[in-house]
This record gives sequence, C-alpha cells and structure tokens, in this order.
Amino acid sequence: MLNYIATENTAKLIKQVCKNQNILILYETQNITNIRQYLKETKVNFNLVKYFIIELNNLDNTENEIIESIYKFNKLHSKIRIIILAQGLSDQSKLLNELYNNGIYNIINNSDNKKIQEELIKCLSNKGIQKTDAKRFERIEEKVKKDKKISILKNKLKEIYNILKKNDDKTLNSTSVYFFRVLIKIVSEFVKIIYWVTKILLIYIGIKILFNSQLREIILQILKVR
Repeated sequence: MLNYIATENTAKLIKQVCKNQNILILYETQNITNIRQYLKETKVNFNLVKYFIIELNNLDNTENEIIESIYKFNKLHSKIRIIILAQGLSDQSKLLNELYNNGIYNIINNSDNKKIQEELIKCLSNKGIQKTDAKRFERIEEKVKKDKKISILKNKLKEIYNILKKNDDKTLNSTSVYFFRVLIKIVSEFVKIIYWVTKILLIYIGIKILFNSQLREIILQILKVR
C-alpha cells in the first residue's frame, strides 16, 4: 500500500504507475503541505503503508526542516520505503546530498514525465534504488575525501608490502648463506671422518703385517719381485 504527498500533475503520474504495478494507494495529499506538521497530526496509519512518496515541490518547509523531518520519520518507520520526487534539483543540491547521507536512496530529480515514470517503477520494485545506484547524490567533497583516504591507504599497504618483500629477500639471502656454511661444515666433517678411518685402517694393516710372519714374508717377496 502507498501514501503520497504530491502536486496534482505529479499525482496523475503516480496513480498511473500504481495502477500498472497493481499497488493500492491508501492515502493521498495534493495540497501544499508542512511536512513537520503533517507527520505530527496526520491520521495515516503508517503500519499499513509500504511506500511513502514525497514531492518536495509540494512542501512549504525549509531545507533543514525537510531533512530533519524525513530523517526522523525514516528512523521511526524503517520498513517504509521513502521515495523523494525532486524535479529540477541538481544532483549536488544540499537537500539531496543530506537525504542521501541519511540513507534515502530512492530519489528522482528528473523533470521529464516519461523518465519520472520509469524511475518510479524502479523505486516501487522489490529492491528499489540502491545506494550504488544513487551515488550521484553523494556530495563531491565527501567523495574526494573518501578517494583521498583510499589512495593513502593503498600507498600505506604498498609501503608495507615493499618492506615485507625486502625483509623476505634478506631472510632468503641469510638462509642461503647459512645453508652453504652448514654444507661446507658437513663436507669438512665427512672428510675428517674418512681421514681417520683410513688412518686407523692403515695402522691395523701395519700391525697385522708386523705380527704375522707369513703375511710379512709374502709382502717381502712381493717387494723383492718388484
């Protein structure tokens, strides 16, 4: 079910779209309205309402009053989708910037009736207009600040990556040097072991020859022949 505050001409567009989309209009207001007073005194049962269309041209409040009233209403009735009709306002108007910042994304600021109808259909769809689709209403200064913060963060991450990579290279070099030293030490110890084994073996053979007369005679005969 739907409730709207809109001018007579806009009301015709809303009725046509609702008829095509099979959406029931429960309440309607076509008179110039004070939004603050309306929300305080209206007899509308918002528990029955799913969509609330507000045409800014039909309000006689200041920008701050509109922003504050819609913000409070949205907090109080978070399940109701607020659709703002802001024909003729620029994407970077303060009013639309603030509404966007307060979580109102279903905003139509086109002045062409056909375009308004198309965007109304999108606003009344299951998902409506999402934050990413309404990015044009984000204040440029805020966007620049965000982009700058993202850029700084990227640079910091790049610096951290380079430091870690440099440390990894140093660690790798240190590991290679350490491994080479260990390898040399192992080879050195192995050579020592072979030397001592050979020495012990020669001593053993010498002792055998010294104390074995037959073996000694054989060795002497071999030497004589040579």
